[in-house]
Amino acid sequence: MGNLLSRVGPGMMVAAVGVGVSHLVQSTRAGAEFGLSLVLLVIIVVVLKYPAFRFGVAYASATGRSLITAYARIGKTALIWMGLASIVDMFIAPAAVALVTAGLVVSIFGLPYSAPMVAVGLLIVSALVLLNGHYMKAERIIKVLVIIFSILTVLAVFFALPLLGNDGRSMFADLQYDRSLLLFVIAITGWMPMPLSGAVFQSKWICERRRAVGAENFTFQQALTDLRIGYGLTLVLAVCFVVMGTAVLFETDRVAPQNPGAFATELLSIFTTVFGKWMYPVISLAALAVMWSTLIALMDGSPRVVDRISSYLGKDSDATKDRYTLFLAVQIVGSIVIILFLMGSFVGFLDFATSMGFAAAPAIAYFNYRAVTSDEITGEFRPNTVLTVWSWISIISLTGFALSYFLFRFILV
Repeated sequence: MGNLLSRVGPGMMVAAVGVGVSHLVQSTRAGAEFGLSLVLLVIIVVVLKYPAFRFGVAYASATGRSLITAYARIGKTALIWMGLASIVDMFIAPAAVALVTAGLVVSIFGLPYSAPMVAVGLLIVSALVLLNGHYMKAERIIKVLVIIFSILTVLAVFFALPLLGNDGRSMFADLQYDRSLLLFVIAITGWMPMPLSGAVFQSKWICERRRAVGAENFTFQQALTDLRIGYGLTLVLAVCFVVMGTAVLFETDRVAPQNPGAFATELLSIFTTVFGKWMYPVISLAALAVMWSTLIALMDGSPRVVDRISSYLGKDSDATKDRYTLFLAVQIVGSIVIILFLMGSFVGFLDFATSMGFAAAPAIAYFNYRAVTSDEITGEFRPNTVLTVWSWISIISLTGFALSYFLFRFILV
């Protein structure tokens, strides 16, 4: 186990960003409300997004710089698109993750405080952890938490399989192809397994790890293996939560929870139904830990990316610790404002947050392709024919998703 932990790093940070709202919340909801009907969609979307992440690894390994540098070389248009995506990643995403994490805290410990107030506390505590150690400390914490939770989740699926279709329940929903279904599908896939800007985070984390352990100790092939482990894990766990949501909650006359605490209680009930009540202390703390790891990963990645964007736009190529701290503080303030003053319905806010994952996704997929096909990338780092075709299919598909969302969300109302 120690040898495995030493080999994985940025890929597990990617898994931490993914194994959060998109998995615990949206994948579970997909199973609870539609059974196994959306499993294939989940798999397809995860596969479609892979080239963008793979290109981030290639660019960082080839140049020692993050994708933000590639965007700066492409032009200001690319930086502006990434800046738009960063608004979601820096404020909306942490607010959503903090709320879900707070719901777990309230449910597990029976706190007399509201989930928004607890979420504010979690944001502040997470920032203090990051300021005390930055990347390497966050990586060490996160890789352990994600692995433990992943093992428990996979075990739970094996125990849940006999529950599929019991009591005469179906395993598939009779889908009504209407506007509400489309918006729900987009809400699931927007962050499945994570926003595409996670590829930029990945490239930045690779640079951080190379600086920490030495480039010769984290080669391109090691970085690719690391990505495949982390990214593959997000796919496995996404399917696991759809299956568990189907096995335990589908066609059971459930009432969809409308607040963070109630949703956390329902989520944990899945595991206790499968394993028994004796599992509650273990799974509740594991779920809380992995959601907190998601929050830490997001809060670490966003200030780094925004710092780098601002440095290029301001013609100052050097990121600094002071600017990282400043952007981390800005992130906390913005997220708190959203949580306390701008959030309406809990589920509605989560759907909005995850749907916005498509806002800049097509552009990021395209610019990542441009990055690894530029003149500065040579040899093994350039994509082969399969990856090139795969990437263009991804770009076209993500464009269709994004246009569909804005059409049905803001025009055909």
